[in-house]
Amino acid sequence: MKVLIIYASKWGASREAALMLAQRLRPKAEASVFDIKDNPPSPDGFDAVVIGGSIRMGRLNSSLKKYISLYKDILSGMPSAAFICCGITKDVDDYRIMQLPKDVNFSLGVHCFGGELKPDKIKGFDKLIVKAFRESIRTQVPDQSDCERHELPELLPDTIYALAERICEAQ
Repeated sequence: MKVLIIYASKWGASREAALMLAQRLRPKAEASVFDIKDNPPSPDGFDAVVIGGSIRMGRLNSSLKKYISLYKDILSGMPSAAFICCGITKDVDDYRIMQLPKDVNFSLGVHCFGGELKPDKIKGFDKLIVKAFRESIRTQVPDQSDCERHELPELLPDTIYALAERICEAQ
């Protein structure tokens, strides 16, 4: 089975998630991983496709969205999935609705792979924002309800591995 994995990543979380997925697929499948910036190939010739990226300022990478729109008919006719990496996982349904084309049927689903806020990987103004957000999470009031409290974001390997199993089952 040949699987195409395409990702868009600003600071590395989506890249790491894509590589984790590829590693989990092997040796059951041949996984080819491409950054959207590297002009990835058409989905033709692959048995399954996974496309994903991080949400940045509430948006999915525009090149990734263009790729999905360009190949929407092919993607809708084969085993395909999308993944979203985001720091606040409770918002993933909103991101899915607002950022993924509605006319594409991802037969293997849209998955949330979590996200990361690691200031050491980030530069410039973004680094200041991430540090402030991390500090606001760390200094939450202990008696806040669970609905109001947030943990520091992290990638969700179990979700990534579950998608790998689903892809292999679709064979």
